[in-house]
Amino acid sequence: MMMIDYMGPSLDTTIFGISSGVWLFAKHSEQWDLVRNDPSLLPAAINEMLRLEAPIQGFSRYVARDYGLDGVTLPEGSRAIIFYGAANRDPRQFPNPDRFDVRRDNAGRHMAFGTGPHGCLGMNLAKLEMRSLFRALARKVKRFNIETEERALNNILRGFNKLIVTVE
Repeated sequence: MMMIDYMGPSLDTTIFGISSGVWLFAKHSEQWDLVRNDPSLLPAAINEMLRLEAPIQGFSRYVARDYGLDGVTLPEGSRAIIFYGAANRDPRQFPNPDRFDVRRDNAGRHMAFGTGPHGCLGMNLAKLEMRSLFRALARKVKRFNIETEERALNNILRGFNKLIVTVE
């Protein structure tokens, strides 16, 4: 049961994270060139992919006690939603937040999998899978070319229903 709890939720998020990474590298071939020429950039590139195209866009939490946030009181017993996708594009945290930059210094501060005690337990497995795949692709693929793309329509997840790509 523990393994199902660990691996089950990571399937969609990992798949969406990988496909979004391929999509980003297809749209920004100069960033793919940087990774291909310097695979040590992969951990930062993975964080930047997750920051820009967070597979989980938001998550709600129960408010256990009255909590003050920026002059607003969240009352005990209510629910609060954190929009990870919006937080990851906050210009106060990420200068030029809509730019995909595999050399971004602070991309590891993204909220793609939550944070702190409520962070996703499977995030390290997802990042490991993403690093392994993109490391192998960097050795063999010069370019990703998008043939067809269709975004998934989902209130919580961000990714693709269909992403057909050819490679050079």
